[in-house]
Amino acid sequence: MKNKRQNEIVKLLVARRVLHTDELVQHFGVSIETIRRDIKELIHLGIVKKVYGGIQFLSDNIIVSELENWNIRNDQYYEEKQLIANRALEMIPENATIAMDIGTTIYALAKLLGVKRNLKIIISSIRIAGELVRSGNHEIYFIGGQLNKEEQVTMGTFTRDFLNHFALIDLFFCGADGFSLDCGITECSEAVADVKRQLVAMAGKIILMTDHSKFGKKALFKSCPIEKINTLITDSKAPANYLDTLREAGIDVIVV
Repeated sequence: MKNKRQNEIVKLLVARRVLHTDELVQHFGVSIETIRRDIKELIHLGIVKKVYGGIQFLSDNIIVSELENWNIRNDQYYEEKQLIANRALEMIPENATIAMDIGTTIYALAKLLGVKRNLKIIISSIRIAGELVRSGNHEIYFIGGQLNKEEQVTMGTFTRDFLNHFALIDLFFCGADGFSLDCGITECSEAVADVKRQLVAMAGKIILMTDHSKFGKKALFKSCPIEKINTLITDSKAPANYLDTLREAGIDVIVV
């Protein structure tokens, strides 16, 4: 499958920094035309650039090729995530229709929503659904589709069809596998990015909730460009040059 091969190319680049086209043909056992198509796609995504005889990273961005285990991620930067979640909670009016992403910072927000009333919440994460059932009496719309067992989220064609039934989403609270100035929010999974792009297109306001560790990182698939983000909530360790650039772009930057 092409996407798996491209992901493996990124992993090899993490270790090597520069790869020759002939090496990739031999490594994967495919034609040079196939490798050239992969390279063209990676260039289009802003991850690599062509050099004589091969490719190298386009910039000093750290490339994220796969996610760590959910429980490990959930424990990382725990205090920062709690601060971000508490600030995001203040932005939710009662009776709103909101969509929630699938990451650990969004999970922290889900655990706080019991204090709100009469929300309509659109989700695709089993973990977040469990928290919402325990913590409140909101209307929950769980997106159907193919289940990713590791992440415990739904995705795929049925997921897109489900979302087509909604006419309005007030707020979309999203996280990121990677966040860079040139590519915006990026994801390790094409299927996750696909759902996220649809939610971005539907929502009246996009609120990015991410701790400082995601800045300067880039995953394979784009989900939301910088210009679509309305508000960023992050912690005080986020790089100042990023925050200044985002403010200049008209994004409401909130540091907790």
